[in-house]
Amino acid sequence: MNTEKKIQLNLAIPERYRNYLRRMAAERVMSDPSEVVTGASIATELLVTALKSISGEKKKEGELHND
Repeated sequence: MNTEKKIQLNLAIPERYRNYLRRMAAERVMSDPSEVVTGASIATELLVTALKSISGEKKKEGELHND
């Protein structure tokens, strides 16, 4: 279980991407109606995955700085 504290982050994205995230969420709900999925939850998954990947690459390259 992930025990990290969650914070809210507000981002502004183009409307077409918001619509795409909503469509992705609707498709997931249609495939599994018991699952609660939103465009924001999908965006969070994508952002966290990308940040983990970026930080992993930087750690390997020795570029990660702890400020």
